[in-house]
Amino acid sequence: MNDPAVNWMAVPLDHRVENLTTARLERLTRFRNGGTETVGTVVAKTIRPASESPMFAAIPPAHHAQVLEDLHWLDEPDVYRSDLGAQLPHPMRMPTIHDIVTDSPTSITIVMEEVADVTPWDLARYQRTAEALGALGGRWSGEQCAAQFGLHGREIARMFFGKIMNLDLPIQAADDFWNDPQVAEAVDDHHRRDLLRMADAMPRLLERMSVVPDGVCHGDASPDNFREPGDDTIVAIDWSYGHVGPLGSDLGQLLVGRFETGAADADEVESIAATVIDGYCSGLDRSGCEVDRTLVETAWAVHLGIRSVFSALVLDHRPDLTCDERLALLIPRARVARYGIDMALRIDRS
Repeated sequence: MNDPAVNWMAVPLDHRVENLTTARLERLTRFRNGGTETVGTVVAKTIRPASESPMFAAIPPAHHAQVLEDLHWLDEPDVYRSDLGAQLPHPMRMPTIHDIVTDSPTSITIVMEEVADVTPWDLARYQRTAEALGALGGRWSGEQCAAQFGLHGREIARMFFGKIMNLDLPIQAADDFWNDPQVAEAVDDHHRRDLLRMADAMPRLLERMSVVPDGVCHGDASPDNFREPGDDTIVAIDWSYGHVGPLGSDLGQLLVGRFETGAADADEVESIAATVIDGYCSGLDRSGCEVDRTLVETAWAVHLGIRSVFSALVLDHRPDLTCDERLALLIPRARVARYGIDMALRIDRS
């Protein structure tokens, strides 16, 4: 990074950043000989405390301390500095980290390998990714990964009793929300009723989480955070939320990621869901971890519900969308939310 013979050109990555702790994502192109020779490219991710984000001002002051604790900005560099990357089960790996630079007391830049992604997201790829996540989760017990890698827990109940109860559900309490023509077109006749039923069931489902075994969780296992460069590896990026957590919790983000952005078709929800749970349980088996499938599904349902279902129809943060774009996004989000509601209510009844 400090070679005076190398010149750098920084270009922002074409990636929508919606979290509070990422300040910038840039592609750095390296040149030699006065810019006539291209050496290669890397990705530079600059992170900061959530309090440094312009979006922090929109959070009620009463919740500031909880947000800063939950979005601890040093977690990602700490994961990369740990020995976790060297021990990930094949075919998962982390990107090569070239440097971690402390720019200031409130800014760190992680310079990492730019990983190509050459494989389409078909069911076979969902299967491979879910199996890799299962093998990761089952490789160590919660106590082992906390001791070996310094990972800590993330209490999902805090999000339910905080953001969901105080923001997402109040927004959806008004008739006007459901009378919006686009919302009405995207949901079925019972979505509102059943969303409230799921909210009532969530404290009971959270209590059931106490018996779900813990393991290493990626924490933000959206498809966007996995790359297949064509060398039979799965490169897991963005370890901002890497933690010790319930087995199965990563499946929520893996399922919803491409529906939340509109990249997947609404009719794919059920087939992708069936694929990821089978793949995850196969990965657990491969790692020698014996856990009841119903416990995995409980963790999946709780994390899917709290992190995605309750907020699926709330698009206030996307004023850039046209009417047609908003509806096109609401339809798959509503469909995957319907799946999550049905799963949570089914588990609550069991």
